[in-house]
Amino acid sequence: MWRNGREKAYRLVIQRQKRTSGDLDLWEGEYTYRCILTNDYCSSARDIVEFYNMRGGKERVFDEMNNGFGWNRLPKSFMAENTVFFLLTALIRNFYKDIMRRLDTKSFSLKQTSRIKAFVFKFICVPAKWIKTSRQHVLNIYTCNHAYMKPFPAGCG
Repeated sequence: MWRNGREKAYRLVIQRQKRTSGDLDLWEGEYTYRCILTNDYCSSARDIVEFYNMRGGKERVFDEMNNGFGWNRLPKSFMAENTVFFLLTALIRNFYKDIMRRLDTKSFSLKQTSRIKAFVFKFICVPAKWIKTSRQHVLNIYTCNHAYMKPFPAGCG
């Protein structure tokens, strides 16, 4: 237990992990140490570490939503409208993640971890035109990237 000079005591959970690279660090040695300060006395040390690791994963999701989907600046001043905005952008993020999982990202010069901005510039912002040929409407895509032939097989040109 650790006391910070006040009445409230905290629990310090320290995790030690052996380095996988085998390189010795002058200051840290062969182990990496991580510390978690908590007021949870009921859970085991393993449960606390797993909970905080999950929390770190959620922080990455919030970073993605703030920087890619506009959560850092709310569009309205009323909570009801902002709630709709949150729900719609979260739904759009789920669709985006599903598209990125199914798409051959290397053919579009993207990575699985690419942000939405790169996806929009490389995949969506491509000049195209609907043309009528042989009594059919064909999407004519004006790009040199032949990866568009798979999702739009009729007309790349």
